Amino acid sequence: MILLPDVPEIKDHPDNALVPKRLRDFWPVYLKRTGCPQGGALEDRRREFAKFQELTGKLYKAGVPLLVGTDSPEPQCTPGFSMHQELEMLVESGLPPAAALKAATLHNATALKEQERLGSIATGKLADIVLLTANPLDDIRNSRKIEVVIRSGIVCQPAELLKQVPKD
Repeated sequence: MILLPDVPEIKDHPDNALVPKRLRDFWPVYLKRTGCPQGGALEDRRREFAKFQELTGKLYKAGVPLLVGTDSPEPQCTPGFSMHQELEMLVESGLPPAAALKAATLHNATALKEQERLGSIATGKLADIVLLTANPLDDIRNSRKIEVVIRSGIVCQPAELLKQVPKD
């Protein structure tokens, strides 16, 4: 969002279409108001972003527990969907898919000191569950292949949930 908000693959990412239009219309205003992009040639900004990804991989290899969490509703950080993008970027940074998923679950729960109640599936723990049609360990992009969501014991169909997103 900070370095590359004007890049077509970021600006025009299909997930952004899932955000209400009034928020999408506000993003350019917000970016201009905050001075994003930070300036400089696109090639330089891409190199800087690559350095951040390289650093992320080095932190993982050094044993630093990484967390996953979006800055929604920042521009091009579509609530919920940007989590998938973040998992993909972590894998691009050198994390195995299992480590990226652990960062999104158990590491987040541990950072909140809630690992006894959250972050993994076990008897006695609270669990919201996403059932997938393909294995994200084979390809982290499979985290998007959602068959069903179970939240607070309620079974939710993804298509029905998406119908609830305001369009304007």
